[in-house]
Amino acid sequence: MSRKTVIVLTLFAMVMGSAFLVAGAYADMPDVITINKAQAKKAPVVFPHGEHAEDFDCTVCHHTATGKDDAKSCFECHGKDPNAPDPSAMSSKENPFHIRCRGCHQEKGEGPTKCNECHKG
Repeated sequence: MSRKTVIVLTLFAMVMGSAFLVAGAYADMPDVITINKAQAKKAPVVFPHGEHAEDFDCTVCHHTATGKDDAKSCFECHGKDPNAPDPSAMSSKENPFHIRCRGCHQEKGEGPTKCNECHKG
């Protein structure tokens, strides 16, 4: 086998190995999340978590995490920890979901930005 063939096959194996590692790292990540903590005021939000996770580092939303392995559900802290604000008790202008999600959608010019576009039902 030529040296060039060995190099090409080695690079191919490295790329494929990386792809499998990345796929395995996200295997336990939920594809869809239903955010239903504010049902008394608004319909639940069905959030396409998997689609967003492809485009963002986990720590963008899971702000206390140092990486994927310690990313917690939002409501493991928010609504339980007295030091973490409870989004379901906030106005739409204070709610971190509204600020982060709507702000990103407005900035990118795509995705829902109005109440009924997320709170369907």
